[in-house]
Formats: sequence, C-alpha cells, structure tokens
Amino acid sequence: MWRIWRKRARKRKSFAPFDRAALPNVAPLTFSESFAEGLLVAESAARMALKNRIIIRALRGDEPFDAERAAAEAREVLYELIRQTDEVAEWSAAERQAAAHRDGRAANEHDYRRADARNLRLREQVNTAVAKRLEELRGDQEYLSRLAEGARDAAWTEVAREIDARLDREWPDIEVDETYLRERDDRMRDLSRELERDLLEVARRREERDELDDAFGSWG
Repeated sequence: MWRIWRKRARKRKSFAPFDRAALPNVAPLTFSESFAEGLLVAESAARMALKNRIIIRALRGDEPFDAERAAAEAREVLYELIRQTDEVAEWSAAERQAAAHRDGRAANEHDYRRADARNLRLREQVNTAVAKRLEELRGDQEYLSRLAEGARDAAWTEVAREIDARLDREWPDIEVDETYLRERDDRMRDLSRELERDLLEVARRREERDELDDAFGSWG
C-alpha cells in the first residue's frame, strides 16, 4: 500500500509592530566616564606620535636615543594634542549653539538638532577638561619620561617586527660566507632605507585616517 504524504503548510507567524518605547533605557555617559576615556585616547595618540618620531630618527641614523630629548618631544606632542582638543571643544560649542535652533529628526550623524544639545555640551566640557589635564602633564617631568620610554618600547617593537617580516620574506636562507660579510653593510643600508620608506608610508596613512576620524565621536 502506498502512503501519500502531504506537506503541511507552515503557519505564518505574526509579529507585533516595532515599539520603540519598549526598548530599554540606556544610561547616558557621565562626564567622569567620558573624561577618563578621552584622556586615554589622548595619551594613546601622544604615544603613537612620539613613537613615529623615534622610528624615523632611528632609521635615518641621526643620533642614538636620548631620554631628555625624547621627553622634550613628548611635551611638543602634548602641545599639539592640546590644540586639537581645544579646537574640538570650540567646534562642539558652535554646533551646540546652531543646533539649538533646529528641531525635528536628524538626517544623518552630522546633522545635529536641539535633542543633541546635551551630547554636544558634554563633548565640549570633556575636550576642555582633557586639554587642561594635558597642559598639567606637560609640566610633569616624570610623566614625560614615562611617556617617552613607552613610545621607545613601542617603536622598537614595530621596527623589530618589520625587520623580521622582511628578512623572512626576502632572505629566508642565508649562507654566511666571505661575500655575505663583505656586502653586509651595503645590504643593511638598503634595508634601512626600505624600512624608512615603508614606515613613513604607514605613518602617512595613519595620519590621513586620523584626520578623517573623530577621536571623540562616541560622545556625540
């Protein structure tokens, strides 16, 4: 006897319409949380900028690492960051004043309205406070020394990693003989120039990316 099986029709599930009011309330960021995060971002940016300076100088062979000079450069880097954070604070204040006259829903993430006034005010306050703290740290010699040492460690790690990768890629098997020893200095000079070019290109791309990114955008 043949049994005929019929596929049962699936019962379509009905979904309730989306209710925005049912979403859980998200606590807004506090000033303390935003300030702590902003200071971490600023210190990371300072360490990266200082690291790039150390890498470039090391590859060019200008002079050996000098702790006092590195600390002085750390002060310069912090000064540049202070200028940037001050500019962001001024921009936030201007946007907040303009947004106060705009009602309705934003068309995009850069279209600020009256409802965004709190976030813009928070961004202004946080950047102002970060700039003030960085100015204080510029006068702390112990902090500058730690920042310089951390940048030096990061620079050496990056250079060593690039050297290892290039050696593995271009010279996987090297026979050390008289010819190798005789030509070693020339090869090291060529390698240094190539590393400098590659690392400068990485730094350039990173700077372009940073110009497009808003380091404090998460507070907007």
